[in-house]
Amino acid sequence: MVCPKVQRWIAWAASMAGVALIALGAATFACGADITAAASRFAPPAQESTVSGESAGLSSAAETYPIPERIWIDKLKVNAWIQPVGPGKRVGLGAIEWTAPNNRKVGWHDYSGRLGEGKNIVLNGHNNIYGAVFRKLYTLKPGDEIRLGAGDRQVVYRVEEVKLLRERDQPLEVRIANAQYIQAMDDDRLTLVSCWPESSNTHRVIVIARPVAQN
Repeated sequence: MVCPKVQRWIAWAASMAGVALIALGAATFACGADITAAASRFAPPAQESTVSGESAGLSSAAETYPIPERIWIDKLKVNAWIQPVGPGKRVGLGAIEWTAPNNRKVGWHDYSGRLGEGKNIVLNGHNNIYGAVFRKLYTLKPGDEIRLGAGDRQVVYRVEEVKLLRERDQPLEVRIANAQYIQAMDDDRLTLVSCWPESSNTHRVIVIARPVAQN
């Protein structure tokens, strides 16, 4: 379920380097490799204020719900560090760019959920450049396990769905529908995003997993 306060309408478009995204809505978000979000009148979600002693509360919340730092997908031999990713440079008229890490790291969308927070955690990675950390993402099956870690804490997720969604040359309404999976949600899930196939970027691969255990 999408939280009504943070509902976004987003559409993707293919780019030569990886994944591009066009955002139409209250804020600009992205997924995948190289991502373009459109409409300059839209801004990223406002950051919480840290004035009047609120910084201590935010620090406490960050300790309770940390940003995921590491991902393990044993089936794919993935053992990678995670780094936050957010809006980047402006591209063209009224567009900004989001990018996946240009190395063998995985990007955590900085508007998305934190570990144990009960929200949609969105992670992206390249499929055919810069180490291609998510090259084989499309081979995951329901029941496969993914682990996220932060400090000495780990959460185990089990794959529920793997979707291959046509993006290139698709009408706007299709791309908007495809992008529903990377929206901010008050729904305890992990969403992994990359491109497909390995030799191109005509589709998005979306992996949806749910937590099954934590320690």
